[in-house]
Parts: sequence; structure tokens; C-alpha cells
Amino acid sequence: MDIYIYKKMQNLTLGVIMSKRRMTRRRFLAASAAGGAAAVGAACLTYDAWGKQKEPKNEEVTVTPTLCDACGNWCAMNVYTRGGRIWKAEGLPIAGNNVGRICAKGHAMLHDVYNKDRVKSPLKRIGPNQFQPISWEQAYKEIGQKLGAIMEKNGPESVFWLQYPEGNEPLTKRFMAALGSPNVFSHGATCFLPRNIGWWLTVGEPKPEHDFPSCRLMVFIGRNPAAGLHLRQLRDITLAREKGARLVVVDPRHSESASMGDQWMRIRPGTDLALMLALAHVMIKEGIYQKEFVEKYTEGFDEFAKAVERYTPEWASHKTTIATSDIAQLARDLAAQAPRAVIHRGYHAAMGTQYKNSLQLVRAVACVNGLLGNFNQTGGLYFAPKPKMGGLDKDKHPAPPKVDGPMADGSEDQEKYPLTPMGVGLSQAIPELAIQGKLKAGFVHHNNPLRTCPNPARVIEGYRKLELLVSFDYVLSETATISDYVLPESYYLERDDVVHTNHSYDSKQIAIRQAVIKPLHDTKPMVRILIELAQSLGIGKYFNFTLEEYNRASLAPLGVTLEQLKKEGVIDLGDKWAPGEPTFETPSGKLEFVSSTLRDLNLAATPEWEEPLVMPDPQDPHSFRLIHGKQAHMTHARTINQLYLKEITKRNDWGKVWIHPDRAKALGVKEGDCMTISSSVGKGRARAKVTDGIHPDCIFVPSGYGVYSRNLRTAYGYGVSYNDFLPTYFDPVLGHVMSNEIIVRVERT
Repeated sequence: MDIYIYKKMQNLTLGVIMSKRRMTRRRFLAASAAGGAAAVGAACLTYDAWGKQKEPKNEEVTVTPTLCDACGNWCAMNVYTRGGRIWKAEGLPIAGNNVGRICAKGHAMLHDVYNKDRVKSPLKRIGPNQFQPISWEQAYKEIGQKLGAIMEKNGPESVFWLQYPEGNEPLTKRFMAALGSPNVFSHGATCFLPRNIGWWLTVGEPKPEHDFPSCRLMVFIGRNPAAGLHLRQLRDITLAREKGARLVVVDPRHSESASMGDQWMRIRPGTDLALMLALAHVMIKEGIYQKEFVEKYTEGFDEFAKAVERYTPEWASHKTTIATSDIAQLARDLAAQAPRAVIHRGYHAAMGTQYKNSLQLVRAVACVNGLLGNFNQTGGLYFAPKPKMGGLDKDKHPAPPKVDGPMADGSEDQEKYPLTPMGVGLSQAIPELAIQGKLKAGFVHHNNPLRTCPNPARVIEGYRKLELLVSFDYVLSETATISDYVLPESYYLERDDVVHTNHSYDSKQIAIRQAVIKPLHDTKPMVRILIELAQSLGIGKYFNFTLEEYNRASLAPLGVTLEQLKKEGVIDLGDKWAPGEPTFETPSGKLEFVSSTLRDLNLAATPEWEEPLVMPDPQDPHSFRLIHGKQAHMTHARTINQLYLKEITKRNDWGKVWIHPDRAKALGVKEGDCMTISSSVGKGRARAKVTDGIHPDCIFVPSGYGVYSRNLRTAYGYGVSYNDFLPTYFDPVLGHVMSNEIIVRVERT
């Protein structure tokens, strides 16, 4: 175990005791089937007790490099087994994304390979929350027959695939193309869609990286890597601050990252765009932007400069509630440190799928970074080098015909969502499309839309309309519970996956997830399931290869063997990033202050102010905007079902909803009081955390809670989810969910 991380967390985990508890009754939304709940117990875990068991005693120890699956960071680690059981893990120092570190989630999720809630064999649903174990052969045969009948009657476009995209994504897309369906969805519309599209429109690539160690001023707009736990970023931010760099965090909430910073700017939620436009106004009006960079590497500056003339700090102060002087000073501070000053590229938060103006915000952030002239400069932004992987021999392994779009939700449709790419899609549209009869069958992999999509009652209604629903899961999540078939994927410690580029920052790296132990139950790796299922669906000719053959073909151009990669886990291929002249993959070949793509689509081509979709009523003491975010030890519904992580939450009372003292006082709410939260689509109850660390306009709900599948016995019934209160929205440009556009009524219970 990583001693550094363990000691950092020991004040949270020391003396964890899993006490038996009586589970409360809770209605499965929209009368979803309920199963039995059980008390769960575990032994005491203390730092001293762990230390005494540190060294193995007469038991064989093996070490296998692999990739974590506790979140989307895929941190590289060595996993140790002792006597054939998982023992501990240590980070791989060479890995560019976690540089030898593992977080609390990574350590805790090692235990879930032994979780008693796991699905142990293929299941066929025979009634409400009633499942019959069946063989893989029977499952494949019945799914093949039912899907064949559905496609014959309704066409392949009536079938969809929903996933959290992983290294296996190319094969799932190949699978759907072989069926003839364009309908491959990811979680993008509930997470990152505006961020990716906004950066792509402005600079030609969706995710620039940050040279934090050499930076002098870092500004985060709602970004909270201390809770999202980007371990490389946290290390680099710390290195920069040790050299004297400043960190400014702009956030409605005093987040974990704000605790690390030098200045917290408490902004009214939904108004970050106003701040960015005002920063641009000050830099241009005072002539403190990087003129040489702008003249040489950007397009449309004059039009942009004219557009931001009206966005003064005084105007922005009214919108954001940040003092006029603070806005102007931030602009001057950034300019003074340029080009070694950077505004974080964002991820979820305000630059994700949160607000109606999120796309404009991302564009504005990219443009202000352009004024700082920091692209491909020391201490600025850069585009990480990526290895070019190989592919299968098409003569031996024919690829399926390309499927023309658009998708059923309108992605890539020039009349509806021309900027929303196929393969990302709008997952919240699936229930509506099912209710309309446009989608008849679906596959869900590494995703749980009944919990992660807005308006759960409507989601359940839609998914129940499907004639066939197949889930690939290792537990009976909310979605798996209503599925017709559950095909259990092996846990990440039990399987090999497709090789892929590592989440490196400054050099080319490749990595592999591989089995540490043999499967404990009758489960299979996803790639094997795809290959075998393809035979039953009559598309086997497109899957006439093994995972080993696929991986060797992927590695062929890199001069790396599969044996080398399995031995080392991560291989650095060199080609390290170095500062220099920037290049931009836009139509103009420059950073576009005025987007030619948006102009061609008759959309706002220059970043401009756009009001949030909804605003709380300032005259109503019960009216709040609901915002949400992650915690350092909790990511999603899977982590809340982990015993030790759940106990950290309970012992620290971290499931509470944040509310400002002035607003709480007006409602008669005190610390720990129960509050009723309601919106147009949902209602729930939560206890109050009364704190100055939140903007008065909003309440904050921590993500990951609100599990309502009784089959997840550890997680069931704890906390609320922001999705319970969010209507089914579609942003007018990209179609994303606008997940912070929620006005709720808060009352003391």
C-alpha cells in the first residue's frame, strides 16, 4: 500500500468499524422492483493492525501491473496477490497520469472483487427483481433470437449501445456497425460534451494539458482536481506552489481545491461566462494581452475585441457578485504573469454539461488563454503527444461497412445537433426515444442510466418500454435490475482489456489492463463476450480474431511487444513535449476568437453573454439553485457501494447538503437538521451542512449518493442524487443535460 496516501487518509479511516445496521425502506422510483436488504458487517481496520500484516508469512506473493477502474483516470499500479488473493497495490511511478500514487478509491475498490453483491453468472429476469441463473450459451442464443426478430421488424436503427467509453470502445463500435446501427451513446451528454466541443471549435483539439510545474498563476473555474483526484495534476500544482505560484479558485463552493489555493472567488453559479468576458475586456482595453502571439497565431481578434467592449468589470460584478476590483485585478495579475499563467481547461463543473451557457464559457476560457499567449509555452497549455496505434489486417479480419448517421437522437444531424458527434450522443434522449417507439432494444455497458440520467421516473418509464434490454454489469445496479438479461463482466482485476494510450501529459505512453487473478465466478471479459455474442447474432465474420491478435496489431507500429507491455504495465515511448511554436487544427490553422464553424451554422461565432436557463427567485426564501460535485473518496454509485468508502462518508457525515447560514436562518434550519428538497420532477430529504463555504443562491449536493437499488446493500437508501430533481433538458446547441439548471424549493422538515 502507498504509505503516503494511507497516512493522508488515516484520520478518515482509522478505526473504521462496519456496524450492523437496519436498512430503511425506500420506494424504488416508479414502482421499480424491490428486493431484500441485508445488514452488512466487517472487521475493524486500523493503521496499526494493517501494519502488523504488512509482510506475508510463508505465502506466495505475485506482482502484476494493471490499471485501476475506480474512476475514469485508469491509474497504473502494481497489484500484489498473497496466497492467490488480492493483498495490496502500489502506483507505477512511470505512469504519466498518477506518477506512482493511488487514491483512497483505488485502494478501496481492490476489495470489491470479493463483494457479496456481485453477479456470479448470466441472469435472465423472470419477474420483478427475480432472476434465473442461466448458461452463457442460453443467454447468447435467446438474445440473438430476440434481437434478430426486433431488427427484422424495426431495422437495426432501433438498437442502441450505451457505455462509459473505455479501452474496449473501438470494439463496441465495431459490434454496432456490424449490426448496422449508428446508435452508440456515451456519458458525454451528462459529463464533458461542451468542454470538448468548445475547445475543438477554438483550438482544434478537445483537451489541452497544463504545464503546471512551470506556471506562475493558475486559475480554476469550478475545477476541483483535489476531489476528482487527478493525482498528477495535484502533484504538479503542489510543485508550482512550492516555487511561488499562486492558485485562484473560482467556485460557488469552498471546494477541496479552494482549500489548497491562495484566493477563493465565490461566484454566483451559472455566471462564470460573465467573469471570462470581463477579463478579456480588461486585458484588451488596457492593452495588456500578448500582442505578438495574438497577431501571429489567432483569427478574428478585432471582432472579438469589439464584442467584449460592453462586458465591463462593473457589469460582470452585478452578474457574478464578485467585486469589481477583484475582477479587474485578476485580469491584470494574469496578464502580468503571461505566458506562464493559465486558466484550467475544465472538465465537468461549469465547463461541463452544467449550464445553458457552458459552451460559450469554454469558448471564452480558450480565448482568454489565447490573450495570455500561453499555448505551447512554458507554464501554459499544450497538446499532449499521442502514439499512433495500429489496426487489424483488413484482408484477414474484414471491418464492417460504415454506418451512415445521424443517430436516433439527432447527433450529427445538420438540422438538429450538427456539432454533437456520433458515438457520444445524448444518453438522456434514450428514454424519450423508447417511449416514442424509435428505440426497441439496447445494450448497457459500464453505465447505469437509471441512476446517472436526469428525471429517474421518466428514465425508468422509457427503459421499461424496450422489448429487450441487456446489461453487462458485475452487480445488480438500478439498470441491471430491470434488464431482461444481465451478462456479468469480470471484475477489472480478473480480466484483460484492449491496450490503449495512457493518460499521460508530456510524453507518449501506452498501458494495459490485465488479469491479476482468475475470475472467481462464471464471468467473462467484455471482449470475449463481444466475440462470442457476435457469433449468435450472425456477425461473427467481423469478430474472427482474439484479444491477443487485436492487441498485437495495435502495438505493431510502436515497436513494443505484448509481452513487454504485460511485464511493465506502462511503457514510455518518448517524444516528450517541449515548448515551441503552437499549431492549431482549426479551419484557419489558428486560434479562432471567431469560430468559422459556428458562423457557418448560423450560431454565435464570438463568445457572448448568455443567461443561465433558470434562476432562483430572489424574493422567495425557499428558492435555490441546486449544484453538485464529487468528493475525494466518492465518485459514483459503485464507490458508494464499497464498504470502506461508505464508512468514511458516514463517520465524517459527508452526505449532508450544504446551505449558507443566512439562508438557513431564514428557513429555521440548523446544522444537522433535516430539509425537504423538491423540484418540478422530484422530492427528497437530506440533512443540512450550514456553512459560509457556499454561495447564498444555491445548495450543494455531493455526487454518488441516492442509490435506490435494494440489491446494492451497502449503498441503498443513503443520501440523495441531483438527478432526482433535474428535468429532462436538451441544450439548444449540443443537446446536453444542463445539470445545474435546477431550481429547488428547500424547507425545514
